[in-house]
Amino acid sequence: MNFSTVSKVFLIIFISLLTACNSYQVKKRVNSLDTTITSYGVALRWAEHNTLYAYYVSPNGTQPPVNMERLQEISVTGLEIKEKTLNDDQTKAKVKAIVSYYLKSEGNLKTLNLDQDWWYNEPNHQWFIDGEFPEF
Repeated sequence: MNFSTVSKVFLIIFISLLTACNSYQVKKRVNSLDTTITSYGVALRWAEHNTLYAYYVSPNGTQPPVNMERLQEISVTGLEIKEKTLNDDQTKAKVKAIVSYYLKSEGNLKTLNLDQDWWYNEPNHQWFIDGEFPEF
């Protein structure tokens, strides 16, 4: 093989490796979103309010106000993900979900539609929700 052929072979191998690494990172990020949404649902269902609140961080680092005392009156019975749409580079996601819950003082089952904008924090490798905390 001459130098030009060797260079082309190494270039093709290098590009293939970069593509494979990028595909792996994208798959890892998408799997991370699924895991995070599951953890969010667990925190919601088991009234882990501080954990739940930690998911609500905007890209500029701020968190929305929340009435933690009011959350003590809420008992969540389920979270159903209706739709999950990611952008092309898998750094943002729109998640539509339905939360089933009741107020402990009333006992009537209610539902709440969530339209959440999730974003991926690359340095921390974490997904967060950009938006207001749900009003039950």
